[in-house]
Amino acid sequence: MRRYRCGRIAALVAVAYVAGVGVVVAAGWITVAGAVVPVERPHLMELGPWARWVLLAVAVLQGWALWQVLRGPVSRDPLRVVPPGGAAGWLRVALYASVAHTLLLPLWPLDDAEWPIWTGALVRLAVIGLYVPVLAASLPRWARLGALVAGVAAVAADLGYGPADTPLWLWWAVPVLVGQARDPRWSRGTVWTGAIFSAAWLLHPTSFALRFPRGFDPGLLFEVAVVALAALGAVWEARSAHELTRPAEARPRAGRGPSFPLPLAGVAVALPLIPAAVNLAHGVPRAVGPGGAVADLLGISDRASLAWYGLDLLLGVGAPAVLVLAAVVWRTRAAVRATALALLGCAALVTVSALTLPPAPLGGTGPDLVPGEPPGPDPAALFPLWHAAALTAAALLLLALREGSPRRHGLLAATAAALALCFLPAADLAPGKVTTAEDCARAPGTGERAYLCAIRVNAVLDVAAGTPDHVLLARGRRLCAVHARQDPAELARLRTEEGVDPERLPWVVDDICPSAHAAVVAAEAVEEVEYEQSLAEERRKCDAAPRHRPLTTPAKAVRVAEPQWPDGSLSLFEAVGDSFDPLSQGVFAKALANGLVAGGRGHLVILTHSDVHACVTLETYARRPPVETGGWEHVVEVGYDSPAGDLRLRDDLSGIVLPDLSLRGRPGHYRVRVHVAWLPWNGGKYGTQRLLVMAYPGDGDDVRTYRTP
Repeated sequence: MRRYRCGRIAALVAVAYVAGVGVVVAAGWITVAGAVVPVERPHLMELGPWARWVLLAVAVLQGWALWQVLRGPVSRDPLRVVPPGGAAGWLRVALYASVAHTLLLPLWPLDDAEWPIWTGALVRLAVIGLYVPVLAASLPRWARLGALVAGVAAVAADLGYGPADTPLWLWWAVPVLVGQARDPRWSRGTVWTGAIFSAAWLLHPTSFALRFPRGFDPGLLFEVAVVALAALGAVWEARSAHELTRPAEARPRAGRGPSFPLPLAGVAVALPLIPAAVNLAHGVPRAVGPGGAVADLLGISDRASLAWYGLDLLLGVGAPAVLVLAAVVWRTRAAVRATALALLGCAALVTVSALTLPPAPLGGTGPDLVPGEPPGPDPAALFPLWHAAALTAAALLLLALREGSPRRHGLLAATAAALALCFLPAADLAPGKVTTAEDCARAPGTGERAYLCAIRVNAVLDVAAGTPDHVLLARGRRLCAVHARQDPAELARLRTEEGVDPERLPWVVDDICPSAHAAVVAAEAVEEVEYEQSLAEERRKCDAAPRHRPLTTPAKAVRVAEPQWPDGSLSLFEAVGDSFDPLSQGVFAKALANGLVAGGRGHLVILTHSDVHACVTLETYARRPPVETGGWEHVVEVGYDSPAGDLRLRDDLSGIVLPDLSLRGRPGHYRVRVHVAWLPWNGGKYGTQRLLVMAYPGDGDDVRTYRTP
């Protein structure tokens, strides 16, 4: 068992800290417990019962960190453990100073924030500068100089002299970790502690306000874990300082293995490029795209989201092939294993994302790279599992080429089996003909083709893009059987498990299902009868409406026979012929201002009620008719300038086109007077609308309101 210089004292301090926090949490002193995890004071009282255990777990992690920091170096033979001199000795002092600064920073008064910021920056600059000569034996000069520049830039950015929230700190930490991994003084545990701390920094939420609802929130626990892992930074620095007392014996360099067989090495390099080439041919430069569990989990941090976006782009353009090529050229055991591990990790992330993506709707355009678009795979791209299969096969092939002969044969067999399982379709899912929307536009057809076109064009079923026709037909026949049986339990499962509304099921499969077709025909017959009855009712309303008796004889008068149902307005639009745009006058907004009508040059709008029909009468006069307000609730007169003498009111949404209101096709200026009243029906005040529109030649664009409701 290893012994440390201050191990017992450090253990007592750690146990006392954990026990004290445990007592505080158990006693319910929430304000004190907030010192364990940075919780905003207004949210401290929202701690649920489960949050006590989370705080206790964080306290255990911090107690372990205290033990790691305070225990000192390992107590071994004094001849083997000596205080280092030179740059290594000064680096040890700087690391201890950085650890002390991290531990004492929460105790500093909040009203004096400048002094700890600048002292911390000076200590970090000392650590960054001293790592350069200390790692001279394990890192090349260019890597050490790059790390120095990145570290200084990161400190400057933290002080406000550069872009904030950038990965500059990681560009310093990664070369340092690589150098520590190559240096015999530092253990693997120290290197892994630094790597986990760096990953936690990458995932750290950019705007963090910790809340504890009473329900279980996995995303919240992930945030708490990321914040708690910040304690590993002090552990990494302390262990790095402790282990500088170890002897700097040179590690034997790993020799390169024998050359890989060229054909198999080429296959390993080409495998990640195959799905990337297919995606790029369809204009999709990403392997996964928006959505998925990984993207949702990393969404708590802008840095993490940007890192996942970059990794997705690299996988989508085939960048892992470069990594495989480097491993094939280098041929060391460490390079091959690290490359295989990286490929398998990326394959796992892609697999998790692929299995949690929502299916792409047929006829959609796929995901856009603009944030805020709905997630889902692009229908023109390969499914992400193909990328995962290619990365897995490349990793297995690399390991097979590097291992010895007996294990090589086994890995080659595993690779071949994985390729066969991943790239060869199952018998019942074999690719087949896919009817496209273009095929349906050319020849819609009936029966099975009509059913397929309804899915491809109208998306009556929520299925993945590229699903073969025979799979859709098999599902349609199964749904037909479900409709024919009319089992309530089976129909309920259809709604909950497949998202198919049983009430709309007949319209989904009526082209291939006799029972559904009969149900659709019966339902349409009922709807037709109801529509005819409703239209007859509206005709009776208009017939019962009092006919308008003009005080002077109009040039023409039209009582529209059929009830009209405009969708909120009737409009009159004439092309002016020059560069003037009639829509630029804001006529619709002016009509909203007086609640009825507005006009301008080539554009006139009459507002109507969109929920009821209207009984319309149109009258055209050669001169100004007398004003009539009796029996009307709203009367407004406006000016209208007709460039072509075509005054036909219309509603394109409802397909309404009314007769011409012009005086024998005369262009020029008109005055249009609109009358509106409600016709009671069956005891109700709002049975239907009565609409009387008068038009006559006249000057003036002023709005005259003769009666308001």
